Amino acid sequence: EPMRDAPVVRPDIVLVPLLAYDPRGMRLGYGAGFYDRTLAALREEGPVMAVGVAHAAQGMAQVPTDPYDQKLDLLLTEQGLTRFP
Repeated sequence: EPMRDAPVVRPDIVLVPLLAYDPRGMRLGYGAGFYDRTLAALREEGPVMAVGVAHAAQGMAQVPTDPYDQKLDLLLTEQGLTRFP
């Protein structure tokens, strides 16, 4: 935990873990919504890039989504980098 007098740091890029992803750039997380809430709050203040980190085998045709789910900008797997529109 940072010291109380530590400066506040706002990231430009967030590496996001996931269980599954789909071609739309949507991800299935671990069920608590921590990353979605964090990304939403950061994006209210300005642009932030969400980079999913996964294995290519974690891809699915479509993951279930809710209105509060945040989209990935990029996905990094052992097969390379994918940019989502």
